[in-house]
Amino acid sequence: MKKVSLDTWIQLLGMVGLLGGLVFVGLEMRQSQQIAIAGQVQARNEAFLNLYLSMMGEDPIGRSLAASGYFGADLDPSSLTSAEYDVWYAIKSWQVMSLQNAYQQYEMGLLPDNVWEQVDLRIKAQYANCHIRPIWLLSSIPTVVDYLGSISQECNVGFAETAN
Repeated sequence: MKKVSLDTWIQLLGMVGLLGGLVFVGLEMRQSQQIAIAGQVQARNEAFLNLYLSMMGEDPIGRSLAASGYFGADLDPSSLTSAEYDVWYAIKSWQVMSLQNAYQQYEMGLLPDNVWEQVDLRIKAQYANCHIRPIWLLSSIPTVVDYLGSISQECNVGFAETAN
């Protein structure tokens, strides 16, 4: 066996330290990239949500519908007037965008599991409503559409007759 000099050990430790530092910097850059992407997703979704909110906020129909409880799961939008339907559709689109944003945040690992469980239940309840399902399918990004395809395709009882 050959005896290794102290200089060789110091060089080896220096290289291991340098390699460890590079790995750490790489992980930090990856985390920073994820945060930047999440910020972009949040900003894009916020712009859409603000648009829908601005359309609803000034409209007395939206306030009236919300106050009378017409945004429950048992609402048949065919019973609404044209103006009421437009506001209802805008509100449901807002809800879909909000839930889609939460899905994207979860997909990037930025939403805790306990929060995701609540969001997941809300997505499934909204998607089970056959009146709202077309809004999901028209406004969702491909990964959300894939997720929707993996959940129940059955409509809630009471909505099946209007699903076709």
